[in-house]
Amino acid sequence: MDRGMKELIEVSREYGSDSRWVLVGGGNTSLKNNGTLFVKASGYPLATIDSAGFAVMDRSRLAAIWDNTYPDGEDSESVVLRERLVFADLMAARVPGEERRPSVEAQLHDLLPWYLVVHLHPTLVNGLTCAIQGEAIAADLFSDDQLWIPATDPGYVLAKTIRGALERRSADGLGNPDYIFLANHGVFAGGESSDEVRRKYQLLEQVLTEQVTRNPGSYPVDAPIPANHIALELIARKEFGANACISFVRGGELDRYLATRKVAQALTGCLTPDHIVYAGPGALYLKGSGADIPTAWEAAGKEYRNKWGRPANVILFPDLGGAMIVAAGDKALANARLLLDNALDVAAYTESFGGPKMLQERFVRFIVDWEVENYRSKMTAKHLRR
Repeated sequence: MDRGMKELIEVSREYGSDSRWVLVGGGNTSLKNNGTLFVKASGYPLATIDSAGFAVMDRSRLAAIWDNTYPDGEDSESVVLRERLVFADLMAARVPGEERRPSVEAQLHDLLPWYLVVHLHPTLVNGLTCAIQGEAIAADLFSDDQLWIPATDPGYVLAKTIRGALERRSADGLGNPDYIFLANHGVFAGGESSDEVRRKYQLLEQVLTEQVTRNPGSYPVDAPIPANHIALELIARKEFGANACISFVRGGELDRYLATRKVAQALTGCLTPDHIVYAGPGALYLKGSGADIPTAWEAAGKEYRNKWGRPANVILFPDLGGAMIVAAGDKALANARLLLDNALDVAAYTESFGGPKMLQERFVRFIVDWEVENYRSKMTAKHLRR
């Protein structure tokens, strides 16, 4: 195996197996080798990736995509057409014989000025990127060594946005940044070796840790469904099927977000794409429904499904002092639980950077409807079952 590929696999697994840096199938990595780009294939978890988990791309074909013109409107028709055209061009940029589906960020990896690129969704870093004052604080802490990218559509639009930002930096006489922060998403870092990447991420963690004024509390723990509300289990099975997997949790950091609907927005809204992909577009919040909680859930659940085309995975029951997590299978339930815990962590860290700033609904809708993310979720589940 080529030394560069061994290094890529090693650093991918190192960060992918540490939940502080990436969860489930999130994050991606790449390596440039002359005219070829090796980039994580969609749906392959970094924690267990090997050479079979990287798609091989022709860099000249990727570069040629920039010569194409795509619809740039934000209406659904323009978005659907643009994504279909970009996807076709991205697939055509694979080397002959390559059958794996590259990460949607392949074009972005290709343009970044690093030999080795590691894109992660770290919990602590997302406390910054999902915060109201995140952009200003990032500039104070890292000055010209960082580049902040506002929330934008992932894939082609994100790549185009970063390309323009890097060109403006160059025109202003600035060199390459050490970090590219993506609002409500994560961070890119890279270098000429995995050791250089590690040094950058170690420094990033150290600097942000020093800024934290409150660490997250404990996670909620499993608890029985209150006996007088066993009807909730029946509704859960109506929502997700007779074989639905169900968990009721209470306590810990969750208690902070049950008090009022306003405070609960950190959970009923969406912090990052990962939370949408693996735990749905926000939790349901049911307060003040008294003894008729099941009826309230049925009504709110119907409204949620009509809006998002899917049932809610997480339902907050302040009157019961906890939350129910529901999914169609064990793995989906575990992922939804993991992302709920992560949302609690991220929301807590945002308090050190001005409080949570949630994704706008337009971006949430983009992720919910995006075929690429639906594919990633399915492929991730497939590879995690191995």
